[in-house]
Amino acid sequence: MIKEEYYSEITARFGEVKRARGTFLYTEKGTRLTDMYLENGRAILGWGNGNGTTGTGAFLKIKNIINRGLTGSFETDFAKQLDKAVSDLLRAECRALVYFDTDKAEKAALSFSKRLVKYVPWVGLVAGDNIVHDFECVLITPPLPWTDNLYVLAVRNDITSLFYPERVSGAILGGLSRSIYDLIAELPCREEKDWFIFDTYLKDYFARRGPYLFPTMSEKNYDDFVRHCLECNLAISPDYKTPSIVPYGADKGVFTLLKNNPWKA
Repeated sequence: MIKEEYYSEITARFGEVKRARGTFLYTEKGTRLTDMYLENGRAILGWGNGNGTTGTGAFLKIKNIINRGLTGSFETDFAKQLDKAVSDLLRAECRALVYFDTDKAEKAALSFSKRLVKYVPWVGLVAGDNIVHDFECVLITPPLPWTDNLYVLAVRNDITSLFYPERVSGAILGGLSRSIYDLIAELPCREEKDWFIFDTYLKDYFARRGPYLFPTMSEKNYDDFVRHCLECNLAISPDYKTPSIVPYGADKGVFTLLKNNPWKA
């Protein structure tokens, strides 16, 4: 199911989303949906403004930088802040390049390295299906649920290839930096005990790896399962190849409808 169809399905069933907080979407018709898609993982910290409860403080930082008028493509010190943020995340000295297109980001990555290495929160560095420990560059999907086509490419400082990144405003760079530091702060707070508590309800449908849920049914039946989950007030990933995410901070009760009304192919 493509994302546009998925969100249209949610609107048709529940009305527009009026509020989002933590791992929940609150809809026009009064339904609380448990969000296990989380904008393809960009909202993995949760929906919210990072005011000490959930989400990221990036949006407040963006607002404050906008109030300073730093919305142009001229150079600011926020580029250095983003360099430091990705260096701290990856524990290696890197510079950060920002791209607004998946293909451009991946093409740039492959100009530095023979393999595409991605950073996956609570998993680490991944190339294909393998966890790796060394890299020339790493493609990072920032935990900033604002747009689905914003990427950060972290390139080791000792890589000297020419590169042509996008020119980005200080507001966006500052927001990206804050979102990455919010992720760094959250990494030690979530662990296996926070994810396996839901296995009883999900093991018949998913194989779990850390917080990520990979469907075990056939791909041809997956759209039907997505719709069944919506009937149970669960918004899982619409894409068979994109994992759903364990709803951190939710209680077991969110799976009661699925437990009482199990899906069958």
